[in-house]
Amino acid sequence: MKDYKSLYSRFLAARPEELHFAAHSHHFWPDVTREAQLKVWDDAAEYNDRKWEHIFKTIVPQVQSHIARILNLKRPDMIALAPNTHDLLVRLFSELLTRPQLKLLTTDSEFHSFARQLRRWEEVHSHLQVTRLEGLELLTQRESFLQKFESSLAGQDVVFVSQVFFNSGLALKIEDIERWVNKAGPQTIFIIDGYHGFAALPTDLSRLEGRVFYLGGGYKYVQAGEGVGFMVVPQGPWRPVITGWFAEYAQLSSPVGGGVGYSHDGMAFWGATMDPSGWYRFNAVWDLFASLGITIEAIHQHVRSLQHGFLQSDPFRALRPLYTQPLHHHGHFLTFEASDVNQATQMREELLKKQIYIDQRGARLRFGFGMYQDLTDVQALVKRLT
Repeated sequence: MKDYKSLYSRFLAARPEELHFAAHSHHFWPDVTREAQLKVWDDAAEYNDRKWEHIFKTIVPQVQSHIARILNLKRPDMIALAPNTHDLLVRLFSELLTRPQLKLLTTDSEFHSFARQLRRWEEVHSHLQVTRLEGLELLTQRESFLQKFESSLAGQDVVFVSQVFFNSGLALKIEDIERWVNKAGPQTIFIIDGYHGFAALPTDLSRLEGRVFYLGGGYKYVQAGEGVGFMVVPQGPWRPVITGWFAEYAQLSSPVGGGVGYSHDGMAFWGATMDPSGWYRFNAVWDLFASLGITIEAIHQHVRSLQHGFLQSDPFRALRPLYTQPLHHHGHFLTFEASDVNQATQMREELLKKQIYIDQRGARLRFGFGMYQDLTDVQALVKRLT
């Protein structure tokens, strides 16, 4: 197992006694991100009024190229950036909800932000019809879930599904999603929430390029912190109702007879002025990893080794594990379900007293593993748990 700890010396030194097993929530940042943060200020001083020209000419293409490389895509220009993925979803649905009827297939295990927004849209848009399948069925009846999802595709206008479900860590294979895309046909819009998959699980979207939306961001496994949301955009034309001046930053196409013009590429979904510092941090991290030959496959294998080392201790026998072994179809965190929220809260508080930091989703406790850990950290975790 390779030792990546030296890349994270500042974060590790900040709380040396704490065992931070919440990489899935907020991964530590490599040291190079501090220099990148200072570079934002220096560039603002150097370029001043010409700052955005520099950012769009240099910084943004770097971000897009890194994302395209990680996902094996040929069109970096079809990647839209925003402060977070919710901004991008709102812009996308501002166009989709103008349709006279919108049937949407999803699961009951999607991230809070989208799940909440979808419920609110249902309250105000009577033409929106939502079908939700049980995501946890992946745990006990995987093939049944995949078949049920496929059987539910008929007549759907939009499909929204996570690559890795945030409340369990259960994962879909890209091949599963590709099968659904082929089954549904070009009339159905597929939106993949890849936040817990991007830069964690090896993900090749080459055969889905131009056919699906894919969302991800910098807060977790990308290790760049806040302010980095992105969406891979299939070929349009797209004319979101909610739009901003960044969407005019490229060659525009207008509808016949005039009207508001939109870019031909992913720029159609850009918004307005935002803090670019996350993009600088993103580039610093992935420039570093590229220079060191650190691949997603290497990161994934490192995390899998940590997870297997943890599971050998057979932790939390009193709780329900939301994973199956071996971890073929799983993300970079492991979830354990308590009998109720109170028990989960009490257990998390006890872990905090032992300086073990994890997070909680209702009655579920999530343990995340990352590059800044090694097997000695896992061993220390197991020792404190016993």
